[in-house]
Amino acid sequence: MADQEHEKTPLELMQDTLAQLKEMAHYAQGNIEKLATLWLTVSESKSQKKYEDGVDEVLKQQNRFQEAVAALIEEYERDAAQLKAEADKAAADAAGEA
Repeated sequence: MADQEHEKTPLELMQDTLAQLKEMAHYAQGNIEKLATLWLTVSESKSQKKYEDGVDEVLKQQNRFQEAVAALIEEYERDAAQLKAEADKAAADAAGEA
């Protein structure tokens, strides 16, 4: 018997994207922590002091990225919950008709 390819539902596709976004948010948080440590190192080193503003700017940009990803995750989670509720209702309606 040949394997049939499972075509993903809109909810499954949304959940896949959501998982990828959450992974990005996780790595963004790690980058922020590393950048904060780097900023402290640079700011305390006389020989690297001139790079302090540059590291600070990168840290700010990483924070903005993480905030944007977090907002997008929230939006995806709301829409995924709505799709799931619609799918559950359709399944319940179909079971009621059977």
